[in-house]
Amino acid sequence: MTKPGGTLTRQRVLEAALQLIDQEGLEGFSMRKLGAMLGVEAMSLYNHVESKRALFDGVIELLITQEPYPEQPDATPREELWTFAHAFRDILRAHPRVLPLVATSPLRTPETLVMLDRLLATVQRAQITGVQAIYALQCLVGFIVGHTWIEIGSQSVAGLEPGPNGPMVWRQFPAERYPTLHALLPEIAQWNPDDEFDFGLQALFQCLFA
Repeated sequence: MTKPGGTLTRQRVLEAALQLIDQEGLEGFSMRKLGAMLGVEAMSLYNHVESKRALFDGVIELLITQEPYPEQPDATPREELWTFAHAFRDILRAHPRVLPLVATSPLRTPETLVMLDRLLATVQRAQITGVQAIYALQCLVGFIVGHTWIEIGSQSVAGLEPGPNGPMVWRQFPAERYPTLHALLPEIAQWNPDDEFDFGLQALFQCLFA
């Protein structure tokens, strides 16, 4: 919990901003509220971040660097990207209200570009080069962010309560009109987000590392 007072630094501002977004979502965020959380006037924040956009870029940086991408000198590219995918997913699941920001913001700070550079080098070690290395990494990150958003994204939308799960909803509709769906309902009831994530990741990797 951020407390007012103490020396204000960029790191402290970013940590408080992440906390505020976790609490109120992007729609409830303002520089005025952030200043109040830190016990300063909103204008004081611009001594540490150039703009609100730069602040949000820093929040993404904080997310990505809070759990460093582990060094795996003996790992294959597939193993290394598998580790990254699960670590990144865990971070996003811990901060669901930041998902829209992550989904719509390119990496722009020096620290996040270090991560991007390393990931691209890993992709290139799998003999995926040129613009296709960018395509491959974009597909991977898009899958991670998209799957996480589908799984828990309702938490990131103001005023939207999570609804009943798929089988509970689909049972309301007539089986004679949707016979294939109804036949699969017992299987769908066993749906597990972790298993689905791994299934999708394996399918993506089969294409990338064929």
